[in-house]
Amino acid sequence: MIPGLALLWVAVLGGAAPSMPRLRLSFQELQAQHGLRTFRLERTCCYEALLLDEERGRLFVGAENHVASLSLDNISKRAKKLAWPAPVEWREECNWAGKDIGTECMNFVKLLHAYNRTHLLACGTGAFHPTCAFVEVGQRLEEPMLRLDLRRLEDGKGKSPYDPRHRAASVLVGEELYSGVAADLMGRDFTIFRSLGQRPSLRTEPHDSRWLNGERLMGLLGGGPHLQQSRC
Repeated sequence: MIPGLALLWVAVLGGAAPSMPRLRLSFQELQAQHGLRTFRLERTCCYEALLLDEERGRLFVGAENHVASLSLDNISKRAKKLAWPAPVEWREECNWAGKDIGTECMNFVKLLHAYNRTHLLACGTGAFHPTCAFVEVGQRLEEPMLRLDLRRLEDGKGKSPYDPRHRAASVLVGEELYSGVAADLMGRDFTIFRSLGQRPSLRTEPHDSRWLNGERLMGLLGGGPHLQQSRC
């Protein structure tokens, strides 16, 4: 009986059992094998936000100016894409501030979360004007939906970074979003925000990295004394 690991190598490498297990495969090697499916959005880049939705059988992807919905069965089929560019006036203001209008003054989608059974929460840089929106994805597997709800746009400060080069980490707990993100244009004030939900928006103290210890993190999650009301 062939062990499961050997079956994996047989499937990937065509049946030749190597003498020593390999830890890496090149992209070219993966491309040469049957079963590999690729997907690319035209005129976009930066696939930084990924959300796996097994219930709907979809993989949601955040990219430059787009949110995409891909089938888990075959990502190259039944794909849907939603254009979400930054407004022209925001792009022009970004350019006037000295940023490159072709590479920086775009809406880079940095955050995707399942908000409820019918909508996703998406946040992006918005050409250095962080913004969030709710994306309707529906519930039916056979008819995938992807629609931006323009009536429910949210200020993205404290949720998404300003600069596309900056990373962000976040978790949605109930209806409350906890985000670790740069709170300023220059990327010097990295902090944790609590937003959305019914409670007031809170953040860790500006320019204070000591919240990284366990006590302060527990205070954050419990709404403790180390938080202050967000002014962003």
